[in-house]
Parts: sequence; C-alpha cells; structure tokens
Amino acid sequence: MYSSSSSLSPGDAAPHHSSKLQCHSPSLSPPLSPREFSCSSTTSVTHQAPPSPLAMGTGHGSGGGHSTRGSSGHHHNNSNHHGGGGGGGDGNSPRRLCLVCGDVASGYHYGVASCEACKAFFKRTIQGNIEYTCPASSDCEINKRRRKACQACRFQKCLKMGMLKEGVRLDRVRGGRQKYRRSTDGPYHVQALTPKKVSLEDNVIISALVHCEPEPLLAITNGSASPPLDSHFKTVSILSELVDRELVATISWAKQIPGFTDLTLNDQMRLLQTTWAEILSLALAYRSCHLSPPTRLMFASDLLVDERQAAECRAEELFQHTAHLVKRLEALSVSREEFLALKALLLTNADIHLEDASSVHKLRDTVLQGLHDCVAAQRSSSTASSSSSGGSASSPNSTPVSTTTSSANSVNGAAAQQAASSSAISTHSGQLLMCLPLLRQLDMVVRRFWNGVRRDGTVPMNKLFVEMLESHSLMR
Repeated sequence: MYSSSSSLSPGDAAPHHSSKLQCHSPSLSPPLSPREFSCSSTTSVTHQAPPSPLAMGTGHGSGGGHSTRGSSGHHHNNSNHHGGGGGGGDGNSPRRLCLVCGDVASGYHYGVASCEACKAFFKRTIQGNIEYTCPASSDCEINKRRRKACQACRFQKCLKMGMLKEGVRLDRVRGGRQKYRRSTDGPYHVQALTPKKVSLEDNVIISALVHCEPEPLLAITNGSASPPLDSHFKTVSILSELVDRELVATISWAKQIPGFTDLTLNDQMRLLQTTWAEILSLALAYRSCHLSPPTRLMFASDLLVDERQAAECRAEELFQHTAHLVKRLEALSVSREEFLALKALLLTNADIHLEDASSVHKLRDTVLQGLHDCVAAQRSSSTASSSSSGGSASSPNSTPVSTTTSSANSVNGAAAQQAASSSAISTHSGQLLMCLPLLRQLDMVVRRFWNGVRRDGTVPMNKLFVEMLESHSLMR
C-alpha cells in the first residue's frame, strides 16, 4: 500500500544518517539519464591520528595562550581575544593562518588553527554524518580559492591537520545556551526574560542549503546551439536549453541536501521528476523580485522577458502566474535563507506514491524546522528592534519611579515582546506556506507550456528535459 506525502505536519527534526546512495532498480517510473543521475559509491573516511595542537602553535604571539579541553570536547583558548586573525597582542607578530586552506584563522577550532569557513564545514560534515566522494584521485589541492572545489579532499585535509571529530557536539546545541528562566537573585534581573536572537550558524540543514545552492546560469553560452532566425523560436529555443541545464544543476543540488541520498533511488527520482517545475518556478520568481521596471521575469541575468515578449512566445499564462508569485514574495520580503528552505521543502513535499514515505516525511519535517528557524531568526530580531525603539526611550523630564515598579514594567514589557515575536513568526511562516498552492498551479502551467512546445516539434529539446516531462503522467 502506498502512502501519500501531501500533508504538512511539522515535527521534530529528523536525525541525519550516513549519506550513502543505495541503488535499487527503478520500477514505476523511467530512470533519469545515467549521465545526469549516476549512482556513485561513496568512500569511507578514516580518522587519522591528529598531530598535537601544541606542535602546530605557530603564530601564538604573546596572546596565544594555551588550550584546555572542556567536558564537551571543545578546545577553549585561554587568551582574551579569540578570533581576530592576529596571533597576539603585538601588532608585528605574524597572522595565524588556517592549516586547512591558508585563509586567516579566527582561532583554534576542534584542536586546529582554522578559519570560520573550514570550522563551519567540518562541523556541518560531522553533525550531518555526510560522506563525500572525490571525482578525481583524492589529492585535490585545497586553498582559499579552491576550498569549495572538492568537499571530500577538504574533509580529508581537516582530519589530516588534526581536527577532532570528538570536538563536535552532535546535539547541535551551542554550549551554554539555556532556555529562558527568571533569575532567583532578586526581582530586578529581568534580562533573562528577553528572547535571545536566533542564530542560523549552527543550523545544519540551512548551512548545507546555503553552500550547495547552484551558481547562477547564463542563458547564452559558448556551447549554445544556434537557434532559428525567427525571434519567437529563438527565445523558446534558448529557454529550452537553459531549463535543461537548470535540471542538471537541480539534480546535483538535491543530492547535496543532507538526508536526500539516504532515500531509496526510486524515491529520489520520483521527487525530482515531480517537483522540478515548482523548484525552477520558485527560483525564477525569487530572481525576479524587485526588478526595475518590475514587470519582467529574470530567467537569467542575460535574459529578461517582459509581458509582450512572453505573449509572442505564447507564454502569457506562464508569465501572469509567475508575476503573481513575484508580488507575493516581494510583499513577504522573503530572505535568501527562507527562499532556500522553501525550495527544499518543495522537493520533499510531493504528492506522489513513495516506497519509503516515512523517511521522506522525516526529511521534510527537518526542512520545515529549518524554515521555521529562518523565520524566527529574521522576525524575532525585527520585532525586538521595533519594540525597543518604540518603548525604551524615556523623556529627560520624566518623573523617577520606584525600582520595584520599574522592574515589574520591564518584566511585563519583555513578556509582551516575546508574545509579539512568537505571533510574528507564526504568521510569517503560515504566509510562506501559502505560497505552496501557487507553486502547484505553476507546475501545471509550466508543464502545459513545454508539452505544447514539444508537440509543435519546432524547438529542439534535450533528452533529460523530455524524460522529466514524460515521467509526470506516470506518477500522478
């Protein structure tokens, strides 16, 4: 019996398992092109014996101090300054460099002098239990400019330089962070009731989405096929090739989302075959936000289409639906992180038959929690700033009040601020999720347009694009 995955039910974030791709023979749907969706085996990473952090203590200077290891496994620097990049108080001392990529180190992280980027990469890899595969011979050069080129070799170098897996907290909670509580020292310590600003730096799913987001594509490339001379066919031909390259990038993007390759191969393909049009439509709408003049769609930075050009291509319906979504995103002031989380949610929220629906639901709930964290990070800070600017200022001629009365007012104000922040987060999250029906409608519009182009047979369409269009009717 198949299960449907249409309902959204936020739950606890699912734990991440090892991202090994298990290959099963596809059954109910045609496979993607082998060159686009290959099953590559992953290499197991072996932990090498780390050299002593003290043996690599170059650039300590007068303020370097020594490292002590706490109960959580982290190494704490005893110097007063932690991440300035300089080695010590002497301005002439050499700057400490990251032993992984050579960038300026911000301190000692997991036992090794490293920069913030390599620190975050190592932490994300361990917490997400991610395994990488080098496409070359596992000896890629890792430096500041090329550190993102090969994740497998970068992680191996982290281990080789001595980064300790044991130093990463697997519960993904920053050390020392606690829930709101009232201090028992007296009635005047009301700052504990003030909501803390939510940080996304430790959010594994959001960090992964930021790093795996594909680079923007150009519509015209050196290898683009020569389009027909007619302007209508020229535009549609360019769009067809652009969509095909976007599909390749989307498949690569999905496989980098923590937990996606843990799904069965059939479920991975079905999710991509079902949601690609929604994913590309959301990306198109987000790129087109705040353009001047506004009534254009940015298919690429070198291809902007207005309503007249869309009509010439017989894409009026597609233009109007996408323009409506653009206005919705602009009205919500969607942040980049919210956009990335919403795009990943589309991938995991397909209404199709699945082999392992529970695993897909767990991944979807993890993404949904990430989206909520994005909203909380943005809306709680904006609510707090507006509240403080409106209520904290006092007149220089105001009459002093008793300390007890002032403390009580502060407590009530903090509670009201927290309630307002929670309400804003809930409202904005709901408004973002209301974009999903619009995107489901756009899915049908996009497929209808490109199926019409395919029936006409006047514009060449690549094999992967055709497979994605054909597979949809077999799964609904």
